[in-house]
Order: sequence, then structure tokens, then C-alpha cells
Amino acid sequence: MTEVVTIPKADYERLLAEVAALRKEVEELSSLLLPVKIILEKLPHLMADIQVFKVAAPLISMLAIMDSADLNAMGAAMQGGVTCTSKALRQIAENGAPRVGLMGLLSAMRDPEVQKAMGIMLTILKAMGSCMEENLKQVSEKQ
Repeated sequence: MTEVVTIPKADYERLLAEVAALRKEVEELSSLLLPVKIILEKLPHLMADIQVFKVAAPLISMLAIMDSADLNAMGAAMQGGVTCTSKALRQIAENGAPRVGLMGLLSAMRDPEVQKAMGIMLTILKAMGSCMEENLKQVSEKQ
């Protein structure tokens, strides 16, 4: 048994237009993904090449490292670092860099902003010191 459904011409034309738009989007997506398809097809052959593997292995291991990293903190640090460095460099470009001797350095250490910056840098350096030492031990033990 067949059933006939009648819909208004405007609805039918709207539906056809939506199907045409969807088809166009699928074709565009297909053309965008073509390079990925080609790479995926060639990946097994590329991974058999020892030189490609030597380059790819550290990049692949970065995925595991990034999984354990606090990406919010890293993003904030990168954004803040770039923004603040840019502002400082702009100021130096406009006014020149001040010359600071030992007494100027000691005087600058009384500035609360310099104290904060030094505290941040010392905290990062302390954490990096122990962490990097441990990671470098693992590298030397593998050889």
C-alpha cells in the first residue's frame, strides 16, 4: 500500500533548497578532508621509514605530555608572557632601555612589581630545576 502525502509547493521548494545546501556543504567538507585522507593512506608507509619515525616519535610523545599538563595555566602564562613582554618592548622602543648597575638593581628590588616578577621567575626556576633534573636522569639511564 502506498500513501500519498501532499505538501505545499513553498515547503517543497524550501526542502529542495536545504538539500542542495547540505549537498554543497558535504562536498566542501569532502574536499577539505582530502589531504587528511591522503596522509592517512600513506601513513603506514611513512611510519616504516626510520627517518620519519625519528621525527614523529617526539611529536607523538608530546600528546602524552600535554595530557598531564595544566593547559589552562600554560595558556594563561603564554598569553600573559607575550602580552606583557610586548608592552615592555614597546616601552623600551619608545623610551629606550634604562642602564642599571648594581645599585640600580638593588633599588629596583624594592619595587613591589619587580618583587612579584622575581617571585614568579624564582618559583618557575625552582620547579624546573628539580623536574628537569629528573627528566634528564631518565634520558641518561636509557642510553
